[in-house]
Amino acid sequence: MSQCVKNSITSKDVARLAGVSQATVSRVFSRRGYVREGTVQKVLEAARELGYQPPAASKELGHQNTNLIAVVSLNFSNPFYQTLLVRLSEMVSSMGKQLLFVESPYEQDLDDILYKVLQYNVDAVIVLSAALSPRMSDKFLRVKIPLVLFNCQYDSRYFFSVCSDNVDAGSMVADYLVAKGYDSFGFISGKPSRQTSVFRHKGFADTLARHGFDKIAFASGDYSYNSGAKALMQMYRQGKLPRAIFCANDLMAFGAMDAARYKLGLRVPQDIAFVGFDSLEQAQWSSYQLTSVAQPVNEMVEYTQNYLQRKFAGQETSGGYVLLKTKMIERSSA
Repeated sequence: MSQCVKNSITSKDVARLAGVSQATVSRVFSRRGYVREGTVQKVLEAARELGYQPPAASKELGHQNTNLIAVVSLNFSNPFYQTLLVRLSEMVSSMGKQLLFVESPYEQDLDDILYKVLQYNVDAVIVLSAALSPRMSDKFLRVKIPLVLFNCQYDSRYFFSVCSDNVDAGSMVADYLVAKGYDSFGFISGKPSRQTSVFRHKGFADTLARHGFDKIAFASGDYSYNSGAKALMQMYRQGKLPRAIFCANDLMAFGAMDAARYKLGLRVPQDIAFVGFDSLEQAQWSSYQLTSVAQPVNEMVEYTQNYLQRKFAGQETSGGYVLLKTKMIERSSA
């Protein structure tokens, strides 16, 4: 579509395609007055199809502050992200702004979600545990809205990311288990597309190799409880179970522990040991007592707030990433 045709698209065209009134389109983009969620989605889809951008949603035409900071999550079923949302909500409130939360379980929908979020003319966007596609990177560069990639290591001079040092964390777990005397090891990963799981595995495997342990049992999950149980049973069917298993998050560790105890009749940690990641509140429960890696959530939120405050103040602030040290919380599962 040529630029002149794009510029000729009006809210009346959007209203016609969406089957709503022009006033409804105006309410959707100005956020004044109530509009049903289904209608909002119809309007946004029509605007996207036509290439319509209201003046208030375009940085090039002058951004009007809405006091909204959007938080986008792709895995909200994990209690770790629920904790993050509470902390980020407190941060947003302390900055005198409001939080707009958007969630989807499907990574392939991230571009569509971010496009819709930008239609709300937000002051900033925080994306949890996901990297940007080249398409959305270009989009954010054009609209010049501050972007934070939280719990994701993303090296860009234009966008800021803050993350735990996952390679170092995996290495720490390996050293810990070797020091405890274990001599066979396994890793249950999250989704292969998730950078955090890949880095945790790398740190774990590389450090074990330096200790002389080159073979590691491996199975994949999707960060859920059920997938952890299935991964443990997959390792069992492949041959002898390792003596110690590092799981890429606590939920999978819970599932794997329960499968070991209740399906295979194994004792934890006498027969098999587990280490998780995130140190959820549930890890302290007497039924698990899971040794786990704790992320520095408060520090991550503090870096995010400092970055956004500098951006809102108009200070020259480059992007880049910050990697923070994790901490082992020892309980009785290992």
